[in-house]
Amino acid sequence: MLCAIGSIPEDTVLHIWKGLPEVYQTELSRITKAGKRVLLAAPWYINHISYGQDWHNYYTVQPQNFSGTEEQKKLVIGGEVCMWGEYVDATNLNPRLWPRASAAAERLWSDEKQTSSVDSAFPRLQDFRCKLVRRGIQAEPLYVGHCKHEYQGV
Repeated sequence: MLCAIGSIPEDTVLHIWKGLPEVYQTELSRITKAGKRVLLAAPWYINHISYGQDWHNYYTVQPQNFSGTEEQKKLVIGGEVCMWGEYVDATNLNPRLWPRASAAAERLWSDEKQTSSVDSAFPRLQDFRCKLVRRGIQAEPLYVGHCKHEYQGV
C-alpha cells in the first residue's frame, strides 16, 4: 500500500507499474473505488527475455478486468508499455519492443469486446510489423514468416 488515498490531490493520476495480475487488479479496484484516475503499466513491462509468440501475453490483458463498478472502470484512463533491462541496448531495443508494444496498443485503443481474439489480431499486427520493417524499423516477426517486400527483387 502506497499511502492513504484520501491524502492524494484530487487531480492526480495514479500509475500502477508493479505487480502480478492479482496485485494490480486489487490496486485498480481500491484506487478507483476512491474515485482516482489510473494509468496501468504493470502488465506491459517488457523487461525480460522470452521466446515465441509472447505478444499474446500483452494482447490478452484486459485493463478493466477487476472488481468494480462501470463508473470505477471508466477511471482507468489508459496504459503504458515500458521497457528496461540489463539486456537491452541500441542493438535490440526496437526488435524487442515491436510487436509487443503494438499488441498492447491495440488492446488499449480498441474496444475489448470487439477485439479480444488473438487469431483475428494476428493479421493486423503482422501487417503493422511489415509497415515498420518497410520503413526501416527493425521489428521481430510475430510468428514464423516474413514480409512480402523483404524478398522482392532478390
